[in-house]
This record gives sequence, C-alpha cells and structure tokens, in this order.
Amino acid sequence: GAKKTDLELRSLLGGFLFGGDDVDKKIKVLSGGEKARVALAKTIISKANFLLLDEPTNHLDIHSTELLIEALNKYGGSIILVSHDRYFVSKIANKIWEIRDKQIKEFKGGYEEWVEWNERMAAQNNSNKQSASSNKEQAKKEEPVQQKESRQSGQKSDKTAVQNELKKQQKIFQKLEKDVADLNAQKQDLETKLALPDSYSNPGEFKKIETAYKDVLSKLEIANKEYEVVFEKIISLDEELLG
Repeated sequence: GAKKTDLELRSLLGGFLFGGDDVDKKIKVLSGGEKARVALAKTIISKANFLLLDEPTNHLDIHSTELLIEALNKYGGSIILVSHDRYFVSKIANKIWEIRDKQIKEFKGGYEEWVEWNERMAAQNNSNKQSASSNKEQAKKEEPVQQKESRQSGQKSDKTAVQNELKKQQKIFQKLEKDVADLNAQKQDLETKLALPDSYSNPGEFKKIETAYKDVLSKLEIANKEYEVVFEKIISLDEELLG
C-alpha cells in the first residue's frame, strides 16, 4: 500500500496503546507484550497477502481488540487464525477448522453458526440414539427367538459396510485436502508473478501467467465443490455409525 504519514502511523500505534513519547522508543527496550503489539501493528500495514496469527489478542485491551477486528475485516488477503477469544473469532472467521480424532474437519461458516451446527448435531445424535434404542427394545419383544441370530449378523454386516465406506471417503477427503492445498499454493505463486512489474512489460509472458491463473482458479473451484460433497458424506456416515 501507499507509504503511511507520520500522523497515520501515530494513530495506528495509539490504537495499540502506544502514545506520546512511547512511539519513539527503541524496540529493544520494549516488554514482551509491547513487542507483540508492535508486531501486530506492523502486520496490519504490511503488503503480505497471507497472515498466520496465533492468539493475536493477547496483551490487547478491549479497544485495541476492536481496532484489530476492524483492520482484519478490511484486510484483502487470507488469514489463518488461532485464538481462544471466542468473541474475536466470531467477528473475524468465515470458516472454522476443527481438529477431532486426529483429523481436520472444515465448516464453511462463522463461529456462531458452527456452535449452532454442533448443538443441532448433538441433539440429533441424542434423538437418534434414543429412537434406535426404543426401536431395538420393541423389536426384541416382537421377533421370534430364532430370528435374533440372523438380525444380529445383518446389523454387523451393515455396520461393516458403513465403516468401509467411511474409510473410503476419508481417503478421498485426504487427497482432496492435498489437492486444494497444492492449488492454493499455485494460485498464490501466480498471483505473486502477476503482481511483478516485469510481467506487465512482457505481454506474451503476462498472457501465459494469466491463462495459467484462470486454469488454477477453475480447478480450485471444482476441487472445493468435491471437497464439500465428500465432507458431507463423511458427516452423514459418522452420524449413521453413531446412530
């Protein structure tokens, strides 16, 4: 972006609790918390198109946190955020990655939507378990003794089939995760090349990079759609096993 004026820089630093003579202090004399706030301020005005933030609200007061939220929501690049501050996450995130059973599960939506979805899934699973338990008890009362062995064998076979399908979908999911990550890396690399002045000075090279970029975007869109479909299948199969 354009170079910041002294007034703009002082205003930014003021938002991170640096006022008066504090703005002229050397980095080496700052405390750990102050250095963290300076690092955040530098991040906000950097030209990077990708940010990885680990507990960014540590050492910030409420006002500074609100300023950080406002700045990040205006940021044009991608952000991966790790935070225990639920309010902060709810104001920033539009996608949630949950680590469960040594796997990353992606939810496309904000934090509050993710909480509501988890609550609905928990209630549904509980209802399914109660319904299944009630149906099983009723079936036990009604079915002849000689059919029990056959029924139990059939249930085991059905469960095995679901487990096998789940493993299959999980393998597909892992491959798609890698594909999406690779395509995102290609996309970022091509975006960097497109932004270079040298690319514009060579029309032929620029056209070549632009074509490759559009191709990657198309592949990424397809991969993301497949990713979502497989993710939904895994959720459905998980619920079926729990039920």
